[in-house]
Amino acid sequence: MIHLYVITRVLTFFGTEMRVFWEHLVCRVAKIVAEDIRAFKVSELCGHVEHELLKTKKQAFLMCWLPFTLNFILGFLLLLSGSYRIIYLGNYAAIKYWVFLYVGVSCLANCAPSFEDILSFKDMFYSKDGSVALKVLLAPFFGVAYAMAFLERYSITFILAVAFAVAFPWIFNFVLPAVSLLGKLL
Repeated sequence: MIHLYVITRVLTFFGTEMRVFWEHLVCRVAKIVAEDIRAFKVSELCGHVEHELLKTKKQAFLMCWLPFTLNFILGFLLLLSGSYRIIYLGNYAAIKYWVFLYVGVSCLANCAPSFEDILSFKDMFYSKDGSVALKVLLAPFFGVAYAMAFLERYSITFILAVAFAVAFPWIFNFVLPAVSLLGKLL
């Protein structure tokens, strides 16, 4: 199973490198000692920075939230052009839209935090002495990040990223008029 995981990380090398960059940035900002910053290694930490155990809530939150959010936003923005032009409009001739589609899928496939990081997040925020308000506030993010970290171990995030890229133009075309209408009503 590790080999399938490593193969999908290599196939989505741009998103893998971006994920490692964001995690390394968090290590620098939050003063977490990074032990191995290679993006590609034959282990379950392929595409993640190997670092010391997270000690504070700030470190756990930043390590799980920042790379997840930045890779998702970058992938989303790239799919606005790539997926929309290729899948929805059928513009197959322009190579730049294929590149946007590939890099967008690559970023989305590499959003998830490592399973060890999300378990540290869970230990920090969802222990007995944790704030109930904070638990409720962070529950949606934790649920999505935990599910994605679990699915990433089996390379299912790659399949989900491709499925999202295919469905994205139709979702966007449905949601955008509704948001516009809501703006006019308010």
